[in-house]
Amino acid sequence: MSSCGSFALVLHSHIPYCRKSGVWPFGEEWVFEAMAETYIPILDMLSAVIDSGLEPRVAVSLSPVLAEQLADCYMKSRFLEYVEMRKKAAVHDAERHEAEHDDRLALLATEYAEYYEYVADRFSNHYNSDLLGAVAGLASRGVIELLATAATHAYLPLLPEERARVQMRLGCEACERHFGVKPRGAWLPECGYRPGVIERVLTECDIDYFIVDTHAIAGGTVREAYGAEAKCSGATLAGCGLSPSMATLRPYTLSGSAVSVFARDEVTAAQVWSRETGYPGDGNYREFHRRDSISGLQYWRVTSKLLDLGQKQLYDPVAADETAREHARHFVELVAARLARYRDACGEQGLIVAPYDMELFGHWWHEGTVWLRHVLSLLTSDERVTLATPGAHLATHRPSAEVSIAECSWGHGGRHGTWANADTAWMWESLARAETLHRSLAAKRSTLRGTPLAMADQAGRELILLEASDWPFLVTTRQAKEYAEERFLRHLRDYEALAGAALAGASDDAAVAVLNSAAMRDSLFAWVDSEEL
Repeated sequence: MSSCGSFALVLHSHIPYCRKSGVWPFGEEWVFEAMAETYIPILDMLSAVIDSGLEPRVAVSLSPVLAEQLADCYMKSRFLEYVEMRKKAAVHDAERHEAEHDDRLALLATEYAEYYEYVADRFSNHYNSDLLGAVAGLASRGVIELLATAATHAYLPLLPEERARVQMRLGCEACERHFGVKPRGAWLPECGYRPGVIERVLTECDIDYFIVDTHAIAGGTVREAYGAEAKCSGATLAGCGLSPSMATLRPYTLSGSAVSVFARDEVTAAQVWSRETGYPGDGNYREFHRRDSISGLQYWRVTSKLLDLGQKQLYDPVAADETAREHARHFVELVAARLARYRDACGEQGLIVAPYDMELFGHWWHEGTVWLRHVLSLLTSDERVTLATPGAHLATHRPSAEVSIAECSWGHGGRHGTWANADTAWMWESLARAETLHRSLAAKRSTLRGTPLAMADQAGRELILLEASDWPFLVTTRQAKEYAEERFLRHLRDYEALAGAALAGASDDAAVAVLNSAAMRDSLFAWVDSEEL
């Protein structure tokens, strides 16, 4: 049986820079939770698929600001402290439930304790406290195709072009430094795109392709090779008689550039992302939001999305695992059927691009890594589908059509509103003033020496942290509004104090105190020539 087409899984991972900036409920534990519940399980999952004799292929993007934290000795030590704390909490839960003769809860608590002990062992002994090295090893074997992304996950469409260039160039350098790989593809944070600017920046970074959300292609005007045009927002695709969303099942050349663009497939994505029909909402899966009032551990299952948290039933790991297997089989059949329909209608093999936030698997959706393992195993051994990466597909399937794309993102409404709105306008105004000040600082930098030069260097780090998309996102979504505002204002205050002192050539006690405090806390990108910040 010949292949109907290809499937490309893209996992993007990003956590804000939290080092020494809070612990719980907002701060370092964001990183530690992801390490314990997503990153180590994902690495273990890929190893398990390989050990079964199969060859998985996955595209991965780790934001440089996350990679810096995973490489940081302080964060590694704190992670082991976190895991030990969670293990002790689980042990205490088990003792408490045994005393209350609740065997089911005691068993679940014991399994938690065993899991955290396992995680500590895997991190320290199997991965030698070097998760980035494990990723680099999989990349060298061809299992992982690494994509570059912006240094601090900045929302590029709203930055001045020179700052978007700094963010993306540093992102490419970070990929080479941490993984030994020169990236050919890019993950634009939040799939944020602005015509002209993005392709110029990517071309300068020698990037061949990037990924956008479905509507960017399905709602745009496509110009076929040799001049024929097709309106993707209509009912047809190049005369194939397919729905607009089918336009996403192939790559395009971005008009006026040599950069290629892929789009997320909305049909398969809905099986995971949809709040109404997505797999994670199944009643057998572990409930994320209900936690034990003492330990904070999760012992309940979704049961029904219509029930209040207090009505949730106890979790059954065996039933959850079987459900994950069933959902994996369903997903693979959906992928195969969608590719077959595209091939039969258009006479060519299609490509389904499936991008997800990596933290969805294991952290938000506890069984997600099990589901992924079954999906990758089934697809790797399925003759109907070729498991690929966007770059590998592009090497053998050059685009035969061009596309022009409007400003877009995968945020609410498909534009910039999740980051730029009435609640965040003051942030963008403050950032614009800081970026203007930075131009003055850059012009004078060559004349600085000693402490003023060190202040200019740290000011560059504060600015790049100030540009992170996390702060306006958390304000808009109300997930951690006060924390995000405080972080933004702190980076802004430190930046203005350091840049102002450097420009004035000052090294008074107050300015030196700001420098010492900021450098101790915000020590990322120490390997970068600070002129590049």
